[in-house]
Amino acid sequence: MLSSRTGNVPDSAAAAPGRRDAGPAAALAAAGALIYAAVRVLGLAAAALLLRRGRFRGLHLSLAHLIVSWDSGRYLTIAARWYAYLPSYRHPDSILAWFPGYPLAIDAISWLPGVGPRHAGFAVTIAAGLAAACGLTRLGVALTGDRRLSLVMVAVWAAAPGSIVLAMVYSEALFCALAVWALVALTGRRWLTAAALAAAAGLVRGTGIAVSAAVIVAALPPVITAWRRRQPAAAWWRPAAAAALSPAGMAGYWAYTAVRTGHLGGWAWLERNGGNGFDWGQGVAESLRTALFGRSFPALVMTLAVLAVAVLLTLCSLAERFPLSMHVYTLAVVVTAFASGPLYLSSKPRFLLPAVLLAVPVARLLAPLPAWLIGPVIAVLGAASVWFSLLLMTAGWAP
Repeated sequence: MLSSRTGNVPDSAAAAPGRRDAGPAAALAAAGALIYAAVRVLGLAAAALLLRRGRFRGLHLSLAHLIVSWDSGRYLTIAARWYAYLPSYRHPDSILAWFPGYPLAIDAISWLPGVGPRHAGFAVTIAAGLAAACGLTRLGVALTGDRRLSLVMVAVWAAAPGSIVLAMVYSEALFCALAVWALVALTGRRWLTAAALAAAAGLVRGTGIAVSAAVIVAALPPVITAWRRRQPAAAWWRPAAAAALSPAGMAGYWAYTAVRTGHLGGWAWLERNGGNGFDWGQGVAESLRTALFGRSFPALVMTLAVLAVAVLLTLCSLAERFPLSMHVYTLAVVVTAFASGPLYLSSKPRFLLPAVLLAVPVARLLAPLPAWLIGPVIAVLGAASVWFSLLLMTAGWAP
């Protein structure tokens, strides 16, 4: 039976609007990728310039070394040796706290002649960042219907505090790409695609729990409705399968760490031993007390200021008329970022990068401006973000 939307129009004619939309959608995605690439190039240029100036010279880092510094070494080690014992680490299995998805992506292409792990890691990061930017334009249009706003969202996200890791051998870019496209799939009710992407995201970072939560929250209403109306399985099995399968990647890795460590909650145990367990924000509260009543310093004050802005943007984002699943995803990412501790305060800005919808309130402020003004504003934000990350490093803090 033909739907009332298409009437008696043949299927080929009914599909024509989709084909007409494909061109503009591809052009929008390409524009988003170009904007993202421009911000990344600007960030790398700013980093190269700053590393030769003032206090940043004390880091003794070239741009090439910066890209593979800090946690990059863990990912490259896993890519090369899997989870082999490393006697220099505080605990023999501590490297298990780093998820395997990103190292597996590195290993998948590092065997190519002339590539090697470092180049492979950088290639995965850049490709994933571009994919995330393309997906963010799609997500922005699906949620707001505003193409210009969607492009500004990409620019704001690309220049966010902590975004320097989107040009380093870190897992954030790959996770963001998988998470954003999972959310895009949810807006189109492509349940199995969303579940597969959520499961893959769960192999990249612990924040995969936010993607799984979004899939489950989106999938449950149609399943419940179908059951209440006693509809056939064809009406509910896809969302039901999505809800069941979306946590598979993360759950599988948790099971692996449980076996390796001999602890039922192996991964959480490793996180606690590394000072990055779930402390319900006590670490942030203690840092705030230090800034207000103790011995403060610029990196601490600026990091807390970034977190304060993130709280404000979260409230603004939750006021948007988005589907509940999108709000659940954003809130889960923010809560996970704030509640992990007590160490690694400096890493919280990058932990917030997957909360891509925090860019919406800022984009709404910038989008009405003329393009010739938006560009310089984003450039200043991007350069300031790089400066902030390098400042954290001079304090001995990881980005």
